[in-house]
Amino acid sequence: MKTILFNLIFIVFIQSYCSAESKVVNIFSARQEILMRELIDGFEKKEKIKVNIIASKANQLIKKIEMEGEYTDADILLTVDVARLIAAKNKGLFKKINSSTLKNQIPSIYRDKDDQWFGMSLRARIFIYHEERVTEKELGGYLNLMQSNWKSRLLVRSSNNVYNQSLISAMIHNYGKETTRKFLRKFTNNFARNPSGGDRDQIRAVVAGEGDLALVNSYYFIKMRKNDNENKLKKLKVHFPYDEKMKTHINISGAGVIKYSKNTKNAIKFLEFLISDEAQKIYAEKNYEYPIKDNLNISNFFKEYSIQKKDTLDLNLIADNNKEALIMMGESGWR
Repeated sequence: MKTILFNLIFIVFIQSYCSAESKVVNIFSARQEILMRELIDGFEKKEKIKVNIIASKANQLIKKIEMEGEYTDADILLTVDVARLIAAKNKGLFKKINSSTLKNQIPSIYRDKDDQWFGMSLRARIFIYHEERVTEKELGGYLNLMQSNWKSRLLVRSSNNVYNQSLISAMIHNYGKETTRKFLRKFTNNFARNPSGGDRDQIRAVVAGEGDLALVNSYYFIKMRKNDNENKLKKLKVHFPYDEKMKTHINISGAGVIKYSKNTKNAIKFLEFLISDEAQKIYAEKNYEYPIKDNLNISNFFKEYSIQKKDTLDLNLIADNNKEALIMMGESGWR
């Protein structure tokens, strides 16, 4: 009788534990919690699943998950730039996810060919220029930035930044190694100053007259312009680079489910929520990133910055040229 009673208590305990466990999902995020809060609140309200978030730099999170192995609490790694997602996959941190929702709503060029990581939003690598110091005739594709008329006029962050590395990897794919190598040599000779700071710093430097054109991610400028109450950026314009061989470079923020996840079903629900119309609008109107889904009804302000022509490179291919890109960038003197 005591044995039966003990077994019943044990079963009730396990069921309670599993029930509690089934109502939580743990996210390791390279994005600040403040940028994820509205998305998290929307998910918790809809699914009644508690979201715990640890925010830190992507490389630190990847290392932490790798070191903890099967003992990690992480269910999801959420980060920016496809190169980091591919790095996590190559370390064996993700598991394959079979979700028709993710497959049907995310274009194949923005998700892993083995269904281990998925893009959730888009960002573009664009030109921000001063309208009084740059003419439209000077603009064009990325290769235009190697022309001599740009001498001492260009602003960009350092070569150790993953956004620049992914751009150059894409250029190698689109233009070939020799053209990209030639571009880098001439491009670095056109820098207005030694690279320093982040993308916002490059934009501020254009305003300050330190250079005429900055190469930055789209959401940095769109957010700054939205909050530009003093109209300091009124002379700055956006150009989406493209030519016959390469359209505007597109990258993603995305996520994958950790191989050792204890809450896999909840993790999949969270990823599926992130591509719902509700969440995609939040990405656009709160985080100033482009929805991965087309034809959403978003604000007129954001529509002003619609990408004219997106590069259609499959982001699975970015990693193929990453090492070559790093070597070329170093050889060109881009520090």
